[in-house]
Amino acid sequence: MIAGAVDFFEMPPILYSKTASQDAVTRMQQDLENGDWVVTPTSGKEFLRAVLDRLNVPVESQVLVFSKTSLQNSFINHKNPRAIYFSNDIYVAWVPGGKIELIAEDAQLGPVFYTLTMPRKSKPPLIKRETDSCLQCHADSRTEGVPGLFIRSVIPDKNSHALLNYGTTLVHDSTPIQKRWGGWYVTGKSDSPHLGNQQSIEGENLIPQKQNVPHLNSFIDTTKYLQPESDIVALMILEHQCRIHNLLTKAKYGYRRATWFQKSIQQNLPINDPNGMSWKNADQSADEILSALLFEDEIELEEDGVQGGERFKDAFLSRDIAPSSGRGLRSLKLYRHLFKYRCSYMIYSKAFRHLPKPVKERVIIKLKQALSDEGTPKFAYLSLREKQKIRAILNDTLPSF
Repeated sequence: MIAGAVDFFEMPPILYSKTASQDAVTRMQQDLENGDWVVTPTSGKEFLRAVLDRLNVPVESQVLVFSKTSLQNSFINHKNPRAIYFSNDIYVAWVPGGKIELIAEDAQLGPVFYTLTMPRKSKPPLIKRETDSCLQCHADSRTEGVPGLFIRSVIPDKNSHALLNYGTTLVHDSTPIQKRWGGWYVTGKSDSPHLGNQQSIEGENLIPQKQNVPHLNSFIDTTKYLQPESDIVALMILEHQCRIHNLLTKAKYGYRRATWFQKSIQQNLPINDPNGMSWKNADQSADEILSALLFEDEIELEEDGVQGGERFKDAFLSRDIAPSSGRGLRSLKLYRHLFKYRCSYMIYSKAFRHLPKPVKERVIIKLKQALSDEGTPKFAYLSLREKQKIRAILNDTLPSF
């Protein structure tokens, strides 16, 4: 970045840092100030539980990262990893001894970053919106150039520092399992070797290993955490979800900015004229979103795939928006593919729901084309039966479909 340069999302019409957010954390802060949510001083662990309950984020979604790749590196090491929890629209991170970090989806701004300190004696919890430190890492090419989220795999040394000379891997659906989870704890079983649960003792690269780790009792003091697991399936779903979130934010910002410019540069064209900047932006964004929603670049899992714990699986499936005919888009497969039906449950998310109307309409039009019996060549990997099942689910559960 050029010194003194201003990120495009800090300029009109976005004005990210100057615009007030109306997200779940903002509402939680208002409840604190109004006395509608009273939290008494307690342990960091129990305060975390209270925050998760308030924000409706499942404790079972816990994953643990021990590499020093966070705002709170001084607290993080292989014996004291950072815990991350997530729902469709909210992400919560906490490391014992440190603050709680929050990311909440706002209808206009997309992800908004906060830190939260626990109550101390007569002092109430303190919520602070972060518009500087977090964005130094969470608003660059790794997040599509907008405020967003990403999962990295690194090679951690014995002190949990990332050995950057070995590079890092930005993890998406397309990332081979062999390159994933360096610096992370991983519980569950994988038919493919991976980099989780390992440290580089002599500064050497890590060798991916097949693993079957039911819990982390032999690695850390699990009583410090809300769960004794860092579920392999939760990790894979989090990786998928972060990618979708970034593309939705990119589309939201891109359309607003294109419309703003078009009003100045192409004043003779209606906003949604096919020759206008805004329409072209919406169409391009719809293509990117659709490819991610339909898992176009997803790797194929080995024959026995992956197997996580029942606690996360049950919690994840309990949030399914299921049609009357049975299971919905959260149905897990876990061999060959992560999901049984390859259309992302993130189509129900707040981030998707609040896409600009022209962008969302283009996504739905293209989605219907892709899922038709004739289909489109790009998505020929979807069988006729799978497309029919996805159509049936969406017809029953998505009003805009």
